[in-house]
Amino acid sequence: MSVIKNTILLFKSDKTDDTRDEYQDLLELNNFKVMMVKTLTFQYKNLDILRQKLLNPDGFSGIILSSPRCVNAVSQALSKDKLEELWNPKSNFTVGETTCKEAIAKLSIQCKGKWSGNAKNLSQLIIQNKSEYVKPFLFPHGNLKTDILKVELSKENLTIEEVLVYDTLPNPSIERDLFECTDRFTTIPEFLVFFSPSGLHSSLEYLRKIPVDLNLLITIGPVTELAVIEQNLKVYGVAKSPTPEEVLKAIL
Repeated sequence: MSVIKNTILLFKSDKTDDTRDEYQDLLELNNFKVMMVKTLTFQYKNLDILRQKLLNPDGFSGIILSSPRCVNAVSQALSKDKLEELWNPKSNFTVGETTCKEAIAKLSIQCKGKWSGNAKNLSQLIIQNKSEYVKPFLFPHGNLKTDILKVELSKENLTIEEVLVYDTLPNPSIERDLFECTDRFTTIPEFLVFFSPSGLHSSLEYLRKIPVDLNLLITIGPVTELAVIEQNLKVYGVAKSPTPEEVLKAIL
């Protein structure tokens, strides 16, 4: 089993569009060879319920978008209806820069919170102006969400109205994809980058076929870091936020 220097394997979820991957672009610009294994796929649901709420914004202080999948669910639910006319006057928030970019590109709405990085930080940002928010926030989410945002906001008597809009599922072809990336489990990249606990767990069974302790493991954020540590694996670096720049810093 040989370790290939300056090679990075990204364990990422399925993309919501066909654009180039920004992580891959930046890492390749810095002379790394980049491979990707899709860890998760997403199945959308309850879009009719979401649509009814989106078309009645008067009942909400704003919308909270916690991932690109949430943005995609809103886009699908609306079809050709214009979200920006209804929701831009509201106080809208995203967790992370990527989600903020998606909200602008697909929904044409402006959001605060792109530097928050996680639900705890975002809740603190919202609480700063809590007196302005007398109505609940609309919160479309996936089946693996945590209750951090709800709990933190409730401490300040702020509420969210939740709609489950997608289920997260393991990629059924992950073993084959990993098999190909590692040349039949005979070579391994120098760096492995994990984007979420669910992505780690969906690939862990197959990762055990290679000596993971030879790799330098990078995680996105402290929650994924903890998930790796709980598997008795050593974390080499932690990206402070889900951006290509922070992943590059953690690797370097």
